[in-house]
Amino acid sequence: MSATTLGHQGVLAVERKEYETAIAQLDKALESSTSPAWLLARATAHQQLKHYDAALRDAELAYHVAAERGSGNSRRQMIDAQYRRSVIYFRLGRYADSDCCARWSMRLAEGCPVGEDDGIQDKVDERGNYTVTYEDGVADCKGQPGQTSRDSTGEKVYGLLGSGSGSEGTPKTGFEKEWKRAYSWRSMALGSLGRLPEDDPGRKVSVTKVPPRPQAKTDKKPDPEPTVEDDELEEKPTEPEGPAPGSVPDEKLKLRADFYQSAQNVTISLFVKDAKKENLDVKFSRNQVQISPLARAAAPYVKPGDREATSTFILDGEIDPSKSRWSVTPRKIELVLQKAAPGVKWGTWGREEIGALPSTDSNDAKLATTTPAPSQAASASSAPVTRAPATAGASPAYPTSSRSGPKNWDKLGEEEAGDDEDKSDVNSFFKQLYKGATPDQQRAMMKSFIESNGTALSTDWEDVKNRKVETVPPEGVEVKKWE
Repeated sequence: MSATTLGHQGVLAVERKEYETAIAQLDKALESSTSPAWLLARATAHQQLKHYDAALRDAELAYHVAAERGSGNSRRQMIDAQYRRSVIYFRLGRYADSDCCARWSMRLAEGCPVGEDDGIQDKVDERGNYTVTYEDGVADCKGQPGQTSRDSTGEKVYGLLGSGSGSEGTPKTGFEKEWKRAYSWRSMALGSLGRLPEDDPGRKVSVTKVPPRPQAKTDKKPDPEPTVEDDELEEKPTEPEGPAPGSVPDEKLKLRADFYQSAQNVTISLFVKDAKKENLDVKFSRNQVQISPLARAAAPYVKPGDREATSTFILDGEIDPSKSRWSVTPRKIELVLQKAAPGVKWGTWGREEIGALPSTDSNDAKLATTTPAPSQAASASSAPVTRAPATAGASPAYPTSSRSGPKNWDKLGEEEAGDDEDKSDVNSFFKQLYKGATPDQQRAMMKSFIESNGTALSTDWEDVKNRKVETVPPEGVEVKKWE
């Protein structure tokens, strides 16, 4: 039986509350693949059977594997992993730790950055007791996705279930159910915490947002009673947050990139979420671009200064650093690089290397412009034209009423040839744009171009897939049906 089949059957067995059977099946499945979904299912089974050490190990490993994979389900699995940690710590009577994990699950469900440090684990008094109260937890629901309304004064009022939803709600993240689940569990943890004696160990915080990565383990149960060796292990200092440097392969750290080019520029889109413009350090040189710090989907716990937080983009051609620029959106970093040799076609944009590499150019320029990068077409069309000064042997430029100034009729053939080259370059630009697009972008371009009779071109498939793209003729032109 394949690992996929065993894993699926194990998840179903957990849903049927057949926990012993589920653990046996998931043990075999996890020998082939450390799937976060299977780890979370086995954590639930171990928790229900009160194998809390094994359950906690599976939940923590699921968090790390989900963060490293960076797939479409990673955030949901990380939310579930933090929630499972909260439940396990609650069962162990560690209510302060339980509340911290529930809060981290809520923050992920709100769409907050994975690497955010909210400092909740540091809210302790001089005795080391956790100071967050039940009332604090109940009131802490401002970030609930999609649940805002307005009171009689027009002010926004945040609440859980009773506040209703007004016309202006906070953005929905798709994790509303997970948020409410963690919020409810948090109220239980804080309620139990408030009833503990002041010197109870359950008031102490001993967790971190990113848990130390446990080693994969296939044994079904821990020993029922802790041994001396286990006690000694518990007294050891905790490992630093995140895996050791280099534990994530460089290929997994690299960003997805796309590019297109014109005669003047090369535009590179680096797809990275939650990049903050004010935090980025971007350095251009003639043959490379260096960016730091980058939020990695596969390693969200890297910090500025870590090798993994920096990328060096080795370019396929040379650029003019002083005329190159960059901009940031919530989902990507865009580099607009001016070619050192305009008109030369690059075969590709280049490659990404993890870490800071020395540049062969001594004139590195750090740019931090806040002006959004203009479109490629605008850059090409607005490039300044350099006119050679008139010399003694040059042909005269006759007077003209043209807005472009005097025309040298002896150069007419050369100007017409230049026009043909410009037209050819426009065609090349659109070919490169289509070639470098994703399948969804290509579908959007074909659909919008055909349905609009060549008057509109969109690369947003989500925008055009469910509607007909209308014909938008140029100003002064009337659309008529061909009979």
